[in-house]
Amino acid sequence: MIDNSANPLAEVALALAMAFFSLMVLTLFAVVHQPQYTVTEDLTIAHSTSETQTESPKLVIMHETGLYDDMLRPIDASDLPVGVPITLAVWDDLTIADMMSFQLANPTLDIMISTLTPEWTNLLMEKIGKAK
Repeated sequence: MIDNSANPLAEVALALAMAFFSLMVLTLFAVVHQPQYTVTEDLTIAHSTSETQTESPKLVIMHETGLYDDMLRPIDASDLPVGVPITLAVWDDLTIADMMSFQLANPTLDIMISTLTPEWTNLLMEKIGKAK
C-alpha cells in the first residue's frame, strides 16, 4: 500500500540533494576535461593611444583685455589646439557668465576652469596691468 502522507520537507530535501549531485557531476566533468591552454596565455593587451600619450593641460589665462598663454603672450581663441586639455585660469572677480560665454563660443575645446593664483595675478598685473 502506498502512503500519501509523505512529509513535504523530505521531498524538498530530496530535490536539493539531486540538484547538489548534478552540480557535483558537472564540476567533476569540467575539471577532468580542461583545455590544453587557457585564454589568458594567448591574450595580448593593446594600449590605446590616448592612454599612452597623455598631455599635460595647456594653460590659458583669461584677462579682461584678452587671452594669454603661460608666457603672458597674447593669443587668440581660434589658435587653441582642439583635443588638448586646456586649463582656463580666470580672475577671482570674473563672472560665471563670461566664463560660460567663452566655453559656449569654443565648444570643441576641452576646457577646465580654475582661478588664478596670487603669484600669477601679480605677474599679470606687472606685465599688462588691470584693464579699466
